[in-house]
Amino acid sequence: MRLLITGSRGLVGYHAWQAAQRRALDVYLTGRGEAPPSASNYLSEDLTQPEGVRRLIEWARPDVVIHSAAMTLVDACQENPALCWLHNVTATRLLIEALIAYMPSTHFIFVSTDFVYDGFPAIERPYVEGDYEAPLSVYGASKLAAEAWVKNYPGPWAIARTALVYGWAPTLARDNILLRVIYNLKEGRVLPLYIDQVRTPSWAHDVGEGLILLAEKGAQGIFHIAGPDIETPYSFGLKVAQAWHLPAEKIQPITGEDYQPIAPRPSYSPLSIAKAQALGYNPHPVEEALKHIKIPS
Repeated sequence: MRLLITGSRGLVGYHAWQAAQRRALDVYLTGRGEAPPSASNYLSEDLTQPEGVRRLIEWARPDVVIHSAAMTLVDACQENPALCWLHNVTATRLLIEALIAYMPSTHFIFVSTDFVYDGFPAIERPYVEGDYEAPLSVYGASKLAAEAWVKNYPGPWAIARTALVYGWAPTLARDNILLRVIYNLKEGRVLPLYIDQVRTPSWAHDVGEGLILLAEKGAQGIFHIAGPDIETPYSFGLKVAQAWHLPAEKIQPITGEDYQPIAPRPSYSPLSIAKAQALGYNPHPVEEALKHIKIPS
């Protein structure tokens, strides 16, 4: 299997690559900037440019594409919708068009988000694949629009929706909730975290394993590749503080009424992972995952 991973310098892309290496797959990586450490097959390309995408597909000639590259800063997307659309929708479209032209039987796996949901399920239970999507933010709308392109791809496709991804990678250009908690509490700063956003935090290691599982199984359709635990950012932060022996009292519980972010978030968007578990996906509970994460000092 020849596997192309986009966004290989990001948290999800990096861990998908690590999962592929554990299986000795033939992996090709792309991203912006320098190659990740020890990467042998790497090509830096701008996925918003048709010629760059064409070069990438002709270079990798993949049997499977895992498309994890995206603009994921939710507030930045809200402030720059055109830029968000370019990176999240146009790039996806260009990849699909290039595959249709050059590698039409390639399995296309797209990484999406719980933010395609509005937080008001018809039945108060974790969202299942097929539930009604109604994104509240520009970011969520961009990912749902990209999903529409994926669904129209004539080759085999899968959509992997994940949520509140946390972890560490040597190539990270930005933080995530895990690192934010650790760094702020180590510095003695007060960290406000929401108690009224309900989600399923997802360890990047598990997400990477789940994406490779979809590739190996040739799975098609929508899958929720997320963590098994339902948490708020606040309850997750408390678990991080406990695992790293940091002062949990520095974590300040807040609500959307206390502080409204630039982009609206769903208040309730946990994901049911039963469909992925039936395929063999087995993510770690938060407390167990935190025991395995090593962050260089």
